[in-house]
Amino acid sequence: MFTRMNSPTSDERSLSTPRTLNCCQSLGQWLNIGAIGILSAVSAMLFIQLQAVSLRVSSNQSQINALKSQIESSANEIEVQVEKQRDFTVINMAGTFTLLSCLITMFHMTAHLRKMNQPFVQRKIIAILWMSPVYALTSFLSLTLPSGEPYLAIVKDFYESYVIYQFLSFLIAVLGRGDRNAVVMKLVRHAGHLKPPYKCLNCLFHPPPQESDEALANAVLLECQVLAMQFVFFRPATAILRFILEAGGSSGGGDNGDDNQWAYFYSPQFFVMMVQNVSVFLAFGGLLKFYHAVRDDLSWCQPFAKFLTIKGVVFMTFWQGLVINVIFHANENNADNESDDDATMSDSTSSTFTSASSIQNILICMEMLFFSVAHWCVFPAEEWEDGYKARVMSSPGFGFQDFASDVNLIIDSGKRSMQARREEKLRKSDDCATQATAPSYLSTSVINGVEDELDVNESFV
Repeated sequence: MFTRMNSPTSDERSLSTPRTLNCCQSLGQWLNIGAIGILSAVSAMLFIQLQAVSLRVSSNQSQINALKSQIESSANEIEVQVEKQRDFTVINMAGTFTLLSCLITMFHMTAHLRKMNQPFVQRKIIAILWMSPVYALTSFLSLTLPSGEPYLAIVKDFYESYVIYQFLSFLIAVLGRGDRNAVVMKLVRHAGHLKPPYKCLNCLFHPPPQESDEALANAVLLECQVLAMQFVFFRPATAILRFILEAGGSSGGGDNGDDNQWAYFYSPQFFVMMVQNVSVFLAFGGLLKFYHAVRDDLSWCQPFAKFLTIKGVVFMTFWQGLVINVIFHANENNADNESDDDATMSDSTSSTFTSASSIQNILICMEMLFFSVAHWCVFPAEEWEDGYKARVMSSPGFGFQDFASDVNLIIDSGKRSMQARREEKLRKSDDCATQATAPSYLSTSVINGVEDELDVNESFV
């Protein structure tokens, strides 16, 4: 009975089992709710921390971007300042060379003005000497005033053609001493070597060149003057026409593709260039024709050296500019493969003196200093004084000939010293031999003297 009272009945076990399950279920629900709440709280905290970190990162990123933009702007400002300083240095350098060239030329001109012994010749020389200052000043002003470069180029081209004619006038003045008839008479002496003038110029000749040698000489001289003078008019005209075509937008190039790569040869610029080249050819043809006819009569004043100092300016600037343009066009073709951003950045930071024309102008400013010195050497003012004799200038060298002569002098001195010592030794050896043989000779002479004295005494007795 005791065991029956302590052990639960089947009804009680059936009632306690659902209660236990309900308690377990409620406990599990509360545990799930607590876990969800804890996870929600942790997620909320992590979200808040993540938002705080993102805000901090965004603020730091904005500061980094601001600092980066500030550094880029500072770098751009520094590059701009460096470019300005470099441009200023280039202008100072070009201005210094231009000033020195002008000072040397002006001093040279004043020397001719002080010694104006032959005005009809020295006037032409002074006109030629203006070439270096004109080239230097127009190039320097093209650097400082880029907008006026086309107008200054016209001035430069005009004076180039004018100097070519002035050089022909200079040769005529030197040959005839201001008298044109004297020049004609000197050409008459070379009539057998003169080529007849162009038939298209026969309307300018009176009398006709077929009448006599004097008429032929007069026609040849007039032909040379006409051929040189046409260059004075055509060169500025072609320069102005080329400027008008460029200002009107006629570039004359083929920028639209490979189909237009030969478009330049059909452009107005090409025909203008051809006219200009024909004019140059005729001008130099007339100048060389006159020079070959009378070069023996002008050899004393070295006309070829004078011509080189004049045409050297023109040829050097032309070929130099051509080479610079070719190099720049090659660089531009390579730069076409780069991106637009890089091109924009390079354009924004590039110097104003990195174009082909700017470099050409800088080099001309520097070169005119050396040409002004060359003009000083080949156009001396003393050349036109009475009784002037051309000075023969020694060729430049390293002094090897003088050094060799000094070496030969030292070697000859050593040879003479050795010969003198050898002769001294021979003389001393001969003296020693003489002294060694002297006693035997002396004893023999004494004995012979005693014998002779005895013979004398015996004979006396």
